[in-house]
Amino acid sequence: MRGTVIRDRHADTRPAAEGVRPRGGGRSIGGGRSDGGVRYVARKSILARRAQFVASFLAVLGGAVLVTACGVLLESGLFAGIGPQRYAAAPVVVGAAQSVTVPLPEGPDPVESLPERAMLPAELVETVAAVPGVRTAVGEVSFPATLVTDDGGTLGGPDGGEMLGHGWGTARLTPFALREGAEPRRPDEIVLDAATAARAGAGVGEEVRIATADGATPYRVVGLATPPGGDGLPRQSALFFTDARARELSGRPASVAAIAVFADSGVPTGGDSGLLGMVRSLSQDQDTLVERVERALAAKGYSETGNSETGNSETGNGGSGERAGGQGVVVRAGVERGEVEFLSAAQSRSVLTLVSGSFTGFVLMIVVLVVAGTLSLMVHQRRREIALLRAVAATPRQVHRMLATEVLLVSGVATLAGIGPGYLAAQALRDGFARIGVIEDGFALSIGPAPAIATLVLCLGAARIAVWVAARRQVRVKPVEALRESAVERPDIGRGRVIGGYVLLGLAFVGVAAVVFVPQSLAAVPAQFSSMLALIGIALLGPRLMAVLSRLAGASLLRRSRVAGFLAAANSVAGSRRLAAAVTPLVLTIGFATSQFYSQTTLSTATRYQARAATVADFVMAGAGGVAPDVAAAARHVPGVAATTPLVATEVVAVDREATEEPLSRSTAYGIDATGLTDTLDLPVASGSLRELRGDTVALSETEALWLGKEVGDRVDLVLGDGTPTRPRVVALYRPNLGFGDVLLPSAVVLPHTTDRLADVVLVATAPDADRDAVATGLSALAKEHPGLAVGDRESLLVAQNTEMEANAWLNRLLLAVVLAYVALSVATTLVTITTGRARELALLRLVGGTRRQVTRMLALETSLVAGIAVLIGTAVAAVPLTILSQRLIDRPLPSGPPWVFAAIVAATVLTGALSIRIPATRALRAGPLEAMRSRE
Repeated sequence: MRGTVIRDRHADTRPAAEGVRPRGGGRSIGGGRSDGGVRYVARKSILARRAQFVASFLAVLGGAVLVTACGVLLESGLFAGIGPQRYAAAPVVVGAAQSVTVPLPEGPDPVESLPERAMLPAELVETVAAVPGVRTAVGEVSFPATLVTDDGGTLGGPDGGEMLGHGWGTARLTPFALREGAEPRRPDEIVLDAATAARAGAGVGEEVRIATADGATPYRVVGLATPPGGDGLPRQSALFFTDARARELSGRPASVAAIAVFADSGVPTGGDSGLLGMVRSLSQDQDTLVERVERALAAKGYSETGNSETGNSETGNGGSGERAGGQGVVVRAGVERGEVEFLSAAQSRSVLTLVSGSFTGFVLMIVVLVVAGTLSLMVHQRRREIALLRAVAATPRQVHRMLATEVLLVSGVATLAGIGPGYLAAQALRDGFARIGVIEDGFALSIGPAPAIATLVLCLGAARIAVWVAARRQVRVKPVEALRESAVERPDIGRGRVIGGYVLLGLAFVGVAAVVFVPQSLAAVPAQFSSMLALIGIALLGPRLMAVLSRLAGASLLRRSRVAGFLAAANSVAGSRRLAAAVTPLVLTIGFATSQFYSQTTLSTATRYQARAATVADFVMAGAGGVAPDVAAAARHVPGVAATTPLVATEVVAVDREATEEPLSRSTAYGIDATGLTDTLDLPVASGSLRELRGDTVALSETEALWLGKEVGDRVDLVLGDGTPTRPRVVALYRPNLGFGDVLLPSAVVLPHTTDRLADVVLVATAPDADRDAVATGLSALAKEHPGLAVGDRESLLVAQNTEMEANAWLNRLLLAVVLAYVALSVATTLVTITTGRARELALLRLVGGTRRQVTRMLALETSLVAGIAVLIGTAVAAVPLTILSQRLIDRPLPSGPPWVFAAIVAATVLTGALSIRIPATRALRAGPLEAMRSRE
């Protein structure tokens, strides 16, 4: 259309599509050589349709905030951590790798994190000390401890942190210096940090009782020590013993928790952290102390990846503590030293990476759906303008360029505006994660430009592709046909869209069926995933589905009001695309929120239900930090006690080197004592016997055995919680129980490989003829001898078991609330855009004789139709997988959870939808019909 000029003598009052040349001159939309005309039309179009573009702006803005926040969390999980406190003065720290890795011939090596503190051989201190450039190497001995108060209670670290015991020879790692008194020289002497002494009310010369895994022992305070700039560390309390006594109390005298390395003057240590730090380190050729230590350890067979060889002996090692060669070690400097100091630092990084990675993918899917739906609606409402442009010789390419320019202008501004709040949202999410216990409170975020760049690329790319797809039909048809379609909405949808919708619905049914066959612990995953697939499939098939439902609802609308009902029914049938655009976000909100919430509550209820069914003990003995190993033996001597069973909760990693895809499998495990087990736990056994669970043996759930391909009598390669490999023999297979994990080991094997060497609880069963009250009195007397120990009934066991599950449930609720806030924004903007775009239609109804009351009544009926269909479909989409999940886990069809949550979800969604339709409709009806007809679309 070279040389064509589109003129508009009333550019300030008429739609941009009907003319784009202002007074005083003309601009060409074509010419084939310049984009000036296209940009001019795009700018005028944005100004002429502010309401529509505000909706697009808000959709992209909210998406940019979410994507940026997810990017910051993902980058932090990969490169950030917790800054060092105890090791603040040591420039380099060596620690055991808190993970298990199996090398694969192709692709990335799988990694599983370890839940317990992995230790290093003490002999490595001399190896590190001999490295050129190392001035001193100090082996750190660290173990959990608590201070017993005068009233028999226990005092932990500050703000719920840890209290740790150390040897005085490692005080220099912070450094701690004596403020008062002297260093400990005798086994019964101790130095407290000044903050702990103040909280305990203890001074030099006084006696305090310190409880460890070996029991509570009195010590004389001989000194008070302080770190630089305060009376104590912010996240932990420090107790200093003699070096020999510290090694004895740690329970591992031949091991150290870490090795602090001090460098000679002028030796570069390294320690750049974060994404930019990694780039800088790769671009430098300087030989740092970190690299020297890594080479020295590698020469001894210690590397960061190590290996998880467990040997091939038929007897196994029984968890004796001997490691296979090639133990993994890490050498850290800078902020990454905190990863060695705090066991939770590496776990926080792992959890944050996993959560943010999966959440980012989910958020991207939601953002793409919302942005695509909003832009598709905007293009659909402008089909008359596009048809007119085609009629005056605009080419498809020019129309595409005009729409792309509009979208990129709006999306670009929205994305830039959302990046800053996205960083703030990441900080808020980090605080929320820390508050519910998913990550440590001191975990710092990595703030860099990478998330902002990724957000720009993803949001602009998604918007550009969405508008291209939405406008493809409008610009491809002939101009005359485009004008005809702009007057009457096309009832059909594309073949590809129909096929895609049915395929997704089919996959959703496959997901529902998978709920029956996957392990119980994973059953919620296909249930949630099937709901999401069904929601997307319904969104694709929306116009076709709405046409059917609106016809079915037409009779009901006519019965409620003959005139308004007829108009509402006719509008719904003729405008099935518009109805689908209004219903889809409401369905997404109800279906997604209901499915996500009640699948988690049902899984939590199933865990409690199954644990209650398996627990037959009469009493539970539990402590704030754990239960000393000798409590179970002492409780057996209480008159009337028939059996006691210590429960030691941990996690193990099963290694299958023949598997090429998933050679590592992490499972919840419990250490138990098989003596008298049938009196405390009733775990149905499929084959073998739990009475043989002693020494180098293991019991597996049927699900775990099937996954690993093991039977009774086979050996299974396991890695204990602290990284120690073992190869026990399978002596029993038991029915799956969510409350007690998939692996049972002898408690004598598990305890030495836990960080605190304490049991979680002790189950106590009474003899059939025993006096229950007398037994409770005897157990209470025993508890008084162990500070912090309490006696309760079997219900108290459930609280201890569900701490991590409750944190995961709150994590899902937090992430669900974030997504729903964005979806609610899209619901409001979509419905406002739809209603605003009907201003001419409403005005025409009034011009042909409809009263304002009749039009208002029609809109009310349409709103009720939209809300009713949304509630019906959204509930059905969530109900089908939830019913199957509930029947599978808790043997009843109704999911577990408070009903008011579902009522609140429906009420909030319907109210949002009703207000989003009612408010703009009321505003549109205030203007006279002639004025509305003359106004812009």
